[in-house]
Amino acid sequence: MATGHSAESHKITRLAQKNNEDDFHHPTEKIAQLEEIKSIICEDILEVFGGQGNLTKWYQEIGTVTTLTKETTGDSFEYIYKLRSEKRKFNWIDIDSYGYPDRLFPVIFELMKDECGLVFTFPQVGVNCHNGISQQHFSTFYCNPTPTIGNVVGKITDWALREWMLASLVDVKKIKRIYRIVFMCKRVKATDMTNVRNR
Repeated sequence: MATGHSAESHKITRLAQKNNEDDFHHPTEKIAQLEEIKSIICEDILEVFGGQGNLTKWYQEIGTVTTLTKETTGDSFEYIYKLRSEKRKFNWIDIDSYGYPDRLFPVIFELMKDECGLVFTFPQVGVNCHNGISQQHFSTFYCNPTPTIGNVVGKITDWALREWMLASLVDVKKIKRIYRIVFMCKRVKATDMTNVRNR
């Protein structure tokens, strides 16, 4: 069966990532950001849309890494539901979905231990291909066809509250054409969050 252009392009990109020859996904700058906050990163790491290159190897030096790629686990959007059904929990989750959360949110918060770091990649709006589809996507998920970092941070914070998690912004780093946004999430009792006492 013949493969289309996008499938072939995807294979080339993955091979470049694996051989650490990929500039577009710039693992060096991502690692530099993580080095600055290394003290809060611990084992049980979930890397969504990982490239199995330098970034994955860096994470493997920190702890046990579950890397979701098309080659290893198939569709990441589907596989997180398998992880949820297995009641898997992680201390650190890195989502490199280039700003398109789709079915990852808010379910990703169900995969978090009581304290968990979250890294989320978001494109610089205006640089990426901003067509009608992406505008509708951003409108649906961020309530804005051209979302700001504030819109994204606010929405992720709201999604966290659905699972009684408080998401605190740790760092925002612009790396070429993307932003890498880092949160620390902590589960809070519903009674404490709402200031209500059970009788």
